[in-house]
Amino acid sequence: MIRTAWTDATPPQPDNISQPTYDDEGVADYFSNKPWQGQSAAQLRRLTHALTFFTDEAFVYYLPAYLIADIEEPEVSDTNAEGILSRLASSEGPTMASRLNALQRSAVRAYLSYFQERDSGPYDDKCARIHRFLDKVDEHG
Repeated sequence: MIRTAWTDATPPQPDNISQPTYDDEGVADYFSNKPWQGQSAAQLRRLTHALTFFTDEAFVYYLPAYLIADIEEPEVSDTNAEGILSRLASSEGPTMASRLNALQRSAVRAYLSYFQERDSGPYDDKCARIHRFLDKVDEHG
């Protein structure tokens, strides 16, 4: 579902991967001109900090790589789920939700359901907040 939802996603320009900062710790260098497909869970775990450095455009584009890594290799992906949920539930969440198309929003909802079934408890508030952001976009187009 995730792969299908992001099939036609447009990658960010190399100069629009990281938010302005004095040091993005190699995020822009690594992700420049790389597709979201084919990223390993281990590499994404080493780059978990990218979830905070990404521009909105880059976050939405590379989101499926992090989601898939967490589903397929949760032990290797480790803290990536927390980073995903934190960014989506943050004050930027409504902007992220509005950048997702209907298929992508459905895929994120399915991931949240999967995640809550697997790791219920400490992240329920964040998941509920993300659902509200997604629902609001669906209600208002």
